[in-house]
Amino acid sequence: MGIQISYQFKGRWKIRQFGDNQVVIGRPNSQSSVDIDLSPDTTVSRLHARIWSDKGQFWVEDLDSRYGTTVNGGKLVGRTKVSNQDTIVIGETTVKVDDLPANE
Repeated sequence: MGIQISYQFKGRWKIRQFGDNQVVIGRPNSQSSVDIDLSPDTTVSRLHARIWSDKGQFWVEDLDSRYGTTVNGGKLVGRTKVSNQDTIVIGETTVKVDDLPANE
């Protein structure tokens, strides 16, 4: 199983698929690497959030980012279970999570 992440910044949606069960989101520099680079969104921290799959459930946690992360409008505290109906906001970027399509 893998993870499909859809994300939108300033009206433009992108979709990325990952065979791994963990995705780190942020803005990379020489000391940090990320799986999804949200560099156009300057309100995103270098290592902003982590999304992962465990036993068929998706989880998200904020990585001590400057501006925080929200799930369905509520501030994310600790690890939170999410589904494909939930809206995650990282900086000014909207994020959705789903399983990889069955044929992937």
